[in-house]
Amino acid sequence: MKKTGGVVAVLSVVAATLVAGVSPAHAVSEAMLDSLYIDPAVHLPAASPAFPEYDIDADCTNEFGDEVKYACVSAEKEKAAVLRGVWDEYKDADRVTCQQQVTAQRHIQLYKNLAFCVDQRRYDAYVRHHPEAAQQH
Repeated sequence: MKKTGGVVAVLSVVAATLVAGVSPAHAVSEAMLDSLYIDPAVHLPAASPAFPEYDIDADCTNEFGDEVKYACVSAEKEKAAVLRGVWDEYKDADRVTCQQQVTAQRHIQLYKNLAFCVDQRRYDAYVRHHPEAAQQH
């Protein structure tokens, strides 16, 4: 399977679910997922320039039950697939710094937060070198 095959498969399932009128994890809000943390007993890998292999099932396990865990696992698998495809586009320093940041915070959405972090750092670097771009927004 090509690298993008997993992303296409995930997006196809999400699209089919939405067309059928059923929202995946319909009762679980993004705010709820953003408020949950990884169990302190769960070991997270050390930061490195390599793509991190987080144990999504363990990271998403929480006291709020299967529906919340399913919502987290589904979202994280989708984010991981997309992020894996573009991982080499980021600077090593940003990859390591962002992994250190998200594992220190221990929010259950590691890949979501990692993607936001590396994108924000890339944008900030661009604006530092192109200040006129920041004035346009």
